[in-house]
Amino acid sequence: MTEIIESFETAKGNVFGDLLTTRVKDKPLKVGLITLGFFEYWRMFPDTLKANVTADMTCIYNNLRQYLKQDEVIWSGIIDTLDAAEAAGKELANQRVDLIVYVAGTYCPDYMAIQALEHVRHVPVILFNTQHNNRINLNTNYENILRNSALIANLQLAATFKKMGWYRDLKVVVGSIEDIAAYEEMTKYIRAYKAYLSLKSTNIGVIGHVFRGMYDFEYDKTMIKGTLGPNIISIQVDHLLDQFGKATEEEIAAIVEQTTSRFNIVGLNEDDIYKSSRFYVALRNTLERFRLDALTLLGQHYVEQKTGTTSYLANTMMHEEGKFVVNTEGDVHGLIIMTLMNMLSGQVPAYAEWGEYDEELNALLMVHHGYADTNYATDKSTVKVNRSPEQWGLQGAGFGFEYTLKPGEVTISHLIIDAEGYKMLIVKGEALHIPQNIPCEEITAVVKFNTPIKQFLATLIKEGFAHHCIIGYGDMTEELSNVADFMGIRKVIY
Repeated sequence: MTEIIESFETAKGNVFGDLLTTRVKDKPLKVGLITLGFFEYWRMFPDTLKANVTADMTCIYNNLRQYLKQDEVIWSGIIDTLDAAEAAGKELANQRVDLIVYVAGTYCPDYMAIQALEHVRHVPVILFNTQHNNRINLNTNYENILRNSALIANLQLAATFKKMGWYRDLKVVVGSIEDIAAYEEMTKYIRAYKAYLSLKSTNIGVIGHVFRGMYDFEYDKTMIKGTLGPNIISIQVDHLLDQFGKATEEEIAAIVEQTTSRFNIVGLNEDDIYKSSRFYVALRNTLERFRLDALTLLGQHYVEQKTGTTSYLANTMMHEEGKFVVNTEGDVHGLIIMTLMNMLSGQVPAYAEWGEYDEELNALLMVHHGYADTNYATDKSTVKVNRSPEQWGLQGAGFGFEYTLKPGEVTISHLIIDAEGYKMLIVKGEALHIPQNIPCEEITAVVKFNTPIKQFLATLIKEGFAHHCIIGYGDMTEELSNVADFMGIRKVIY
């Protein structure tokens, strides 16, 4: 008998007609390296020029491989004739490269670069303007000047691109062949592009809807897919409640044991911990059943009332495990930024709301919603589990965390769509050291900014960004800016 395929909405099995059976996995990026020389010069300087240029380009190839250890660098050697350019272009097309690093090893006419690039016109190009070292040799000879004459070729080629309408967002990096800063800049750009590509196969589940009255969070699934990349999949709340009912006592007991052994639990009884542990099992199984990479859950009122708890233990454990990214209140745009930051840094960022300001510290108090990776705590031994201060129809105390985020450089971001389309907020700040946890039954952070705080807030409010913010450790401003460019959206950087 032929198996009947049904939609994930109704199917009892694990194969659906409208979801991929296997979650799409990220693959190593294929980076094509195009390096050019010029056949005319080899006969003019037959003894050393070709060998020196080849050595320079080999150095670049080896450095890229060192910096891009998780990806594949494909190089067909020096292109110095039109035939070689044609062969290299075809090879890169056959290899289905995702991105090109273009390097001129000496002056070369633009037609050779164009011949190769015509085969891979659909992928971005990094033009690396380089030379042997970063000093002018005042005792140089003409052969050495030719060895360092890539700037002429690159100006010519970039001008040709402008005339042809090619590569309107051409990425240009300048540095010598051993310039660490140049390779770091290229690496950030490539990492951002890899994350941008990964977003296109990311499945984001939505259970419930945007919290009533939070118009700043409202979204259009088609606009998200067409502009930002992820697939938005609406999951009926009954699917989560079904998994809540199916959670086995063995599964629940394992999470209860982890929770009680790890955390200082204040004011909760065994039933509160049991229901929160059961919710974790239900959420994990829902994510896995529907091949989701991330999920936002409204939570307030309905789910809390039906389960008698919050998702905060579940969300925290998800973030610490690093397999899934989750948040609440239907904040899909915030979830996309969280997913993106996780791709860029390998850590799920914190999810917070803007709070009160301190003019002396030039800082803001950020308040979270009771869940985040506890490795972000200033002192993990002081992490406290307590009741949920906001009681949304709970039977019992709920479940939430209290601690203050550790000091360090942070990047704050969010997305919003307004009358002119999408825009991305990108802010660099510093989480300050707060020696004692703020005793507010929530997760908090105090973040200092470079712009005077009242000026920053006035500008932020006038610009019109969402009332949530995503806080990731480390400086991801350049990568996020690159991703915004790939998406073709505006960016607001402070």
